[in-house]
Amino acid sequence: MKQIGYVLSLVILLSATFYSCKEDSLEALRQNEVEALDKYVKDNNLAGDKDASGIYFKLTNTEPNADTTWIRSGFKVMLQYNIFLIDSTKVLTTEDENGYTFEENPFYVDVSNTVVDANPVQLIKGMHIGLKKMHVGDKAFMVIPSELAFKAVDYSSRGIPRFSTLLVHVYAKKGYSPDQQ
Repeated sequence: MKQIGYVLSLVILLSATFYSCKEDSLEALRQNEVEALDKYVKDNNLAGDKDASGIYFKLTNTEPNADTTWIRSGFKVMLQYNIFLIDSTKVLTTEDENGYTFEENPFYVDVSNTVVDANPVQLIKGMHIGLKKMHVGDKAFMVIPSELAFKAVDYSSRGIPRFSTLLVHVYAKKGYSPDQQ
């Protein structure tokens, strides 16, 4: 009976060691993301663009924006965007296969319901934070760490693995306040 106990203990110990050292464990995936994010920020001199929320944000307007309407909670914003993984793989976009955008995608700032949340971009918390730093008509670049994006959720079906930092190029083409909707 003691031998069975020893063998069972050994099997449990070995399996625990094996699973805790697996390359794709959540801790390893998170650590890989942190390292890749740190390298990207350093290589692209973005350290000064980090805000208190944890996103890296930079306006990219080529010309001054005449619209002074700040995007706020409750706004419906018509967006054009390209969202990439940190390795430059495009995962979400409003462009067609030829690179044209014929219709903007509606985004509801700080609004959540079953219909709105059907759009995966709507679930990216960092987008809500970043858009509230913009005027209607602004263009911006955001680096959104996974804790402000999809976290550990596996969106492999959309090409987004767990713990993915997102690089977002966004244009807030039009905006409608809650009163205008």
